[in-house]
Amino acid sequence: MYLRHLNVGCLKGGLNVNPNDPGVQTALKVAMEEYNKASPDIYLYKVMKVIKVQIKVGFEYTLTVTIARTVCKKGSIAESCPVFINPDRAKEYQCRFVVYNSVWFRRWMLLENKCS
Repeated sequence: MYLRHLNVGCLKGGLNVNPNDPGVQTALKVAMEEYNKASPDIYLYKVMKVIKVQIKVGFEYTLTVTIARTVCKKGSIAESCPVFINPDRAKEYQCRFVVYNSVWFRRWMLLENKCS
């Protein structure tokens, strides 16, 4: 597995990864936790659709996703919260998150967060 990750670094832009991969799921969780922490909104956001996932050098995940505002306020568990039905209240965005898994420090870090 380690050798496979080393070969990924040779690819420009990274290697496409299955969104169901456990590492991707962790990266998505970290991205949304950090997004919700930094958001001034009182409501939680959650991923509605994974558009594309790439991995570079085995530890840097680039996630392109659609997120939307849920009916739950911060402090709730976003996965169990439905999104607002009214599109104006759902505030759907396409986001690009870059999440790094630092194996040396045993932690995940959100390096980039761009939504529009």
